[in-house]
Amino acid sequence: MMKTSLRLPMAIALLLAALPAAHAQADATTTRSADDMCFQAANFPKPYGEWDLKGHAKLPAYCACFNAAFKVRAEKAAKYMQAHPGKAPPGTAEEVAAQELAMRNTCRKQLGLPVAVDPNK
Repeated sequence: MMKTSLRLPMAIALLLAALPAAHAQADATTTRSADDMCFQAANFPKPYGEWDLKGHAKLPAYCACFNAAFKVRAEKAAKYMQAHPGKAPPGTAEEVAAQELAMRNTCRKQLGLPVAVDPNK
C-alpha cells in the first residue's frame, strides 16, 4: 500500500504539470478534478487521505487551500522538467510524501482542523 500511496502524488503532479496552464478552460477543469480528488480522499479508510474530514463543513475550504499549494508545487515541477528534459524533479518518494503532508497540515492549521498524521509511521 505504501508504494501506491507514494506514487499517487507524483502521478498527479505529472498530470497537472502536463496541462496547459495558459488556457483558462483547462485550468478550470484541472481545479474541478483536483477538488474531486480531494473530496474523494475524505472517503479513504482510516488512516489514509482525509478520512477525518469526511462531512466536515470546512472540507471545501481545505480542498481549495491544498489544491492551490499543490498547483504551485506542480508548476515548479513542470518548470524543472522543461529546463531538464527527461529528468524528474529532485526528491525521493519519501521527501515528496513529506512535502505533501506538510502542505496538508499547513492548510489544516490555517482552518483550525486537526493535524494529519503520516499513515506510514
